[in-house]
Amino acid sequence: MDLYIQRDSNHLLSLSFSLPSRRTYILSLSTYIFQMQASVSSLSISYLNSTFRSNIRFCGLRLEAPGFQSDAQLNKYQRIRIVPRKSILPKRLVSVSASTSDNGSPTKSFDYDLVIIGAGVGGHGAALHAVEKGLKTAIVEGDVVGGTCVNRGCVPSKALLAVSGRMRELQDEHHMKALGLQVAAAGYDRQAVADHANNLASKIRNNLTNSMKALGVDILTGFGTILGPQKIKYGKVGFPDNVITAKDIIIATGSVPFVPKGIEVDGKTVITSDHALKLEVVPDWVAIVGSGYIGLEFSDVYTALGSEVTFIEALDQLMPGFDPEIGKLAQRVLINPRKIDYHTGVFATKITPAEDGKPVIIELTDAKTKEPKDTLEVDAALIATGRAPFTKGLGLENINVETQRGFVPVDERMRVIDANGNLVPHLYCIGDANGKMMLAHAASAQGISVVEQVTGRDHVLNHLSIPAACFTHPEISMVGLTEVNSKSFYVIM
Repeated sequence: MDLYIQRDSNHLLSLSFSLPSRRTYILSLSTYIFQMQASVSSLSISYLNSTFRSNIRFCGLRLEAPGFQSDAQLNKYQRIRIVPRKSILPKRLVSVSASTSDNGSPTKSFDYDLVIIGAGVGGHGAALHAVEKGLKTAIVEGDVVGGTCVNRGCVPSKALLAVSGRMRELQDEHHMKALGLQVAAAGYDRQAVADHANNLASKIRNNLTNSMKALGVDILTGFGTILGPQKIKYGKVGFPDNVITAKDIIIATGSVPFVPKGIEVDGKTVITSDHALKLEVVPDWVAIVGSGYIGLEFSDVYTALGSEVTFIEALDQLMPGFDPEIGKLAQRVLINPRKIDYHTGVFATKITPAEDGKPVIIELTDAKTKEPKDTLEVDAALIATGRAPFTKGLGLENINVETQRGFVPVDERMRVIDANGNLVPHLYCIGDANGKMMLAHAASAQGISVVEQVTGRDHVLNHLSIPAACFTHPEISMVGLTEVNSKSFYVIM
């Protein structure tokens, strides 16, 4: 097929043509070759001389193709030939992979090149990178797109923290006067604040969903279960299951709030972060069990909105996961000046929700002696004792994989390891479900790393280069090893 490319008065080179579906073509322009998987009815390519960039668009995906010549090197009409894939290619080669309108062509005998179980941040990042690499991709989700981060974690919590930050500014009379501002007593509308957080999460969730649909990712609704090597079933309660196959599978099911034994969560007065982010009530006095990232961020929100906070920490110091020096500084800035007290070295062995006008009752036990130590009566209790992997019902027993405290065992390349210590072919696990680094952006980085591997580029992610942050006011950020951790990693000569 011979086609012509025409330059208009604005120096725009344009080309449009029709292609039979389900075939692979090579687009040759002078000495450059562009390989495209074509299963669309039409395709357009444009090149603007002034920017020296070319754009190829497939279903909303934009990729840079650096091989086009400047139009100064072309005649007004330049011949372009579409040749079959079997033709011999010149040595000078630039390949561009992109998703087509029906999501590419999978490897022979499989429904998909890649199936991801879980549409959280990690799964979403992996799916987009897979499509960019030309893989026919599907993502299975039993709840809503966005996972914990978008719906019950990062996004709504940062929305609430933005409110707490503004409240602290307005409450700082000295700072307001220094700016020449006169502010009456700062107040807030609880429901409006809650709606702000919910609306932001909803907007981002819709954006994630639309981005995957636009790029041709198949979103399969239902809970995913592994039936065997390279085979998955998914479905919803009351409906028949669907079975699909994939050359490679990524587990990205995330995590849920961890609730220790003896604690009764009613979702109203004894709550997890899932409930707290809805901000259905701002209690006068709230106990926060755990003083890690989650506990610290919620203490920032609650105290800004007028609550008194009591921390309950099992270890001997607050913020035990932080560098000790940073922890001490954070305590002076984030704890001591605020309406916060704390109990360290104790377990909350039993928490009874409030009912019939009675308060929440918390029984404290000494962490070392295991003897009863104290009893607290508060308006509400937030359980911020960390998160647990969500891996039940995945069908791991069908491939001889045993979890370790619920986590899926993986190697440094996120490849799943079975009960005998062998790698399970074509199966990977990313994000909170593997426990390597329980951060949303770490899950995304792991997902991209896995896609690099399945497309032929060996890649090992360096987790020490991934930063972490606590979005309090002021914020705390860190990357790499603490001094304590470094001593356990290395022997200093």
